[in-house]
Amino acid sequence: MKRVIGKISSSVAVVVLVTSLQVLAFGQEKGDIRSIEGVWQTVVTPRICATGAPVGPTFPGILSFDGGGTITGTSTAVTSTYGLWVRAAAPHKYSFSAISLKYDAAGNSVGSRRIDQEVTLDFGGNGFTSTGGFQDFDLAGNPTISGCSTSVGTRFRL
Repeated sequence: MKRVIGKISSSVAVVVLVTSLQVLAFGQEKGDIRSIEGVWQTVVTPRICATGAPVGPTFPGILSFDGGGTITGTSTAVTSTYGLWVRAAAPHKYSFSAISLKYDAAGNSVGSRRIDQEVTLDFGGNGFTSTGGFQDFDLAGNPTISGCSTSVGTRFRL
């Protein structure tokens, strides 16, 4: 009797393990919507830092958060951007910092831009909002202009 129960328990354990691995593989293949990992289409709204009022036109962007904590992206306001993201202590909260190079109209390098944002993933995992700002630097690394922004993101799906 003990052998039968032991064999049944072992069989159940194997079934649970195989099922769990299949679920994990499916989640990785389709993207875990409970995480910020994935590709996002964004709309950024520049804002006056002191008041939060919108300033200037909104612009589109694309961000890609990978599972290793790196982020890449682009928008009509900056060249390609590269950075790091982390999960915050609160549920559905993240932050990222990224840097991009800046060029003048003739294509000459004029410095860089650092972007810092706090992100809140919506409950369904298919949208987010973010708030934060940017700091521009000249070629010598001196701060020049800075500003604030908000954005909304929509998860890119197959």
